[in-house]
Amino acid sequence: MKTVDIAVIGTGSLAQAIAGALSQTQGDSRRIAIIGRSPAKVSQIVSICNARVACFRSSCVFTPICIPEFKKRNFSRTLIPLKPRAVFCAASIQSPWEGSLGRNAWTNLIAEAGFGITLPLQLDLVAEVVTGLGDTKAAIVNASYPDCVNVVLQRTAGNIACGIGNAAIVEAFCLAHDAVRSQDVRIVGHHGHLGPWIRGRSAQHQPRIWVQGRERNSLQFGPRLGKYGEEMNQVTAATAVRLLLSLLSGDALQMSLPGVHGMRGGYPFIVKGGKFTLNLPPAITQAEAIAHNRKGERLDGIDLEAGVTFMRKARRALSATGFAYAEGFDFHEWPHVRDKMLVLRDRLRRVRD
Repeated sequence: MKTVDIAVIGTGSLAQAIAGALSQTQGDSRRIAIIGRSPAKVSQIVSICNARVACFRSSCVFTPICIPEFKKRNFSRTLIPLKPRAVFCAASIQSPWEGSLGRNAWTNLIAEAGFGITLPLQLDLVAEVVTGLGDTKAAIVNASYPDCVNVVLQRTAGNIACGIGNAAIVEAFCLAHDAVRSQDVRIVGHHGHLGPWIRGRSAQHQPRIWVQGRERNSLQFGPRLGKYGEEMNQVTAATAVRLLLSLLSGDALQMSLPGVHGMRGGYPFIVKGGKFTLNLPPAITQAEAIAHNRKGERLDGIDLEAGVTFMRKARRALSATGFAYAEGFDFHEWPHVRDKMLVLRDRLRRVRD
């Protein structure tokens, strides 16, 4: 089996969007593996992307790889021989878009308690990747709730390079705004800030935005998308490709990213030669930036200071369901909490709104 430059794990809408965006890129030849559990789905994505490569005359080659389960042993057997330079985790056992597809008692619980309660589910697959790769030189990029997942992974499973989404999404919409005529956009923000910002809600806590070193009113740059769902993955994919190309080439990239080496929330960085250097504006200290993102974390209903603590509203909502870990849990307990939460999810999904 030949080695690859990028391994994309997953076959859902985000993985498809990233593969499609990569198929248009020009420059050096790149081998990209699409790794999934369904032979038909993996083959379909690879065939479509290779057809796109031919149309765009790009230099990518897509390869299908099917594994029976997304488990540590399978990732180890598959990824280590491939020697990928970057691994992109685009799979999760809990879609962030479930609520947009229909309501039930489970999606209502998330809406009431905050997205943070899904943390044990978001950890599941990416933890299998990180532990399966072990002491790898590959840059692992996580798309599954990285603002919080990467915090736990860094303390329990091993090093993870960064995440994608959230702060990068805010930056992308700012770069597209008519009032921003600069590439120097820097974001300090958390997943908990993203939804209110996109919807234009004047919440107390918003992502903080600097353009050419000057802080601006964040609500000025919100895209006002109205109701949205998986189509947001098109923006996430574009930001992911910028990052992946920098990781492969070593070229400098200024970009706001979540979960870098386990940091809570997102911050501006210079990525060069695979290294991440914090690039905060002079007007804010690192401690102030972390404090701001901790507020965003709490907007999601959790606190990750000393283990996982569910905040008051989340605690009440989880307690009402009889959930055993409504108060929170130690970082290393998350697999046990995941198992309990899967039982809870299955029960609540059967209760339709």
